[in-house]
Amino acid sequence: MTALSAGMLTIGTYRPDRIVSNSELAPELGVDEAWITTRTGITERRFAGGHETVISMAVRAAQSALDVAKLSAGQVDVVILASSTHLNQTPAAAPIIAAELGCDRPAAFDISAGCSGYAHGIGQAAALINSGQSDTILVIGSEKLSNVIDRNSRSVAPIFGDGSGAALITRTESGHIRRTIWGSIGEQSHLIRQEPTWEQQRTDPAGTPTPFLMMEGTEVFRWATTAVPKIVSEIAEAGGIALSDIEVFVPHQANLRIIDGVARKLGWTDESVVVADDVRRAGNTSAAALPLAIADLISSGRAKPGQIALQVSFGAGLSYAGQVFDLPKVA
Repeated sequence: MTALSAGMLTIGTYRPDRIVSNSELAPELGVDEAWITTRTGITERRFAGGHETVISMAVRAAQSALDVAKLSAGQVDVVILASSTHLNQTPAAAPIIAAELGCDRPAAFDISAGCSGYAHGIGQAAALINSGQSDTILVIGSEKLSNVIDRNSRSVAPIFGDGSGAALITRTESGHIRRTIWGSIGEQSHLIRQEPTWEQQRTDPAGTPTPFLMMEGTEVFRWATTAVPKIVSEIAEAGGIALSDIEVFVPHQANLRIIDGVARKLGWTDESVVVADDVRRAGNTSAAALPLAIADLISSGRAKPGQIALQVSFGAGLSYAGQVFDLPKVA
């Protein structure tokens, strides 16, 4: 078995300045504020400005992580970006991010795994370090979902927000990232999708609406509340710990009702495990959700570096991923 040596050193984040409250969205959707809060647990989210991009937000978050660690960009040998909202098919965003940070010719590539992309990236980073392939890696989740949602859709518009989070993964003597559990259920891929496709839009640009993110919310809720508790148990087992050993639970910030439902099925209470709930104020930021939620927990004092945490995320595909790790320092 490969010896564990990869650990999460720091996390940096970037949240856009513009706060979009339920009171702003509700009239556009023909509902009241309580309708949104009751169904999602979300009271506000951030929308990036026209000058902000997946790349610019990623650079801000990554630089923050480097600053806390007191490392230079030149020491980073791999940059991994998880995003579903970098709209250019080529070039990938990661090499541009690496260049703007001032990295010295690192390997740099993007991951497209929906909301679970960041956790996939953590798994890849740990494997690269544990195998001796790399020494210092930036894993970034960055999303501008306000670009890809229909503002008039009640099933999508209230849920998603923008932001970026970056984790610095290095060789450490403690705080190791344990084995990643990941997978996909492709037969359920229609539950979270883009519609229409870009091919359809290109074939008939005048008669085809702009492609937007679409979601079958009820079906996703049922799948998540049933499947995610089982996945969490697998992650804990792969990490060599019991569920009772977990001090902090960082689930994908999809919907507060899903988070609460999963925690209940696992038998966790507010007194036994700290559960991340950044979704209340950030919305679902897809691949950026896990690092943003971790930073929120630590900066608020609800959790502290060194505690044993379990993170899990799921999204389009349906893809999922997660791992046990020790909480890092945050900006």
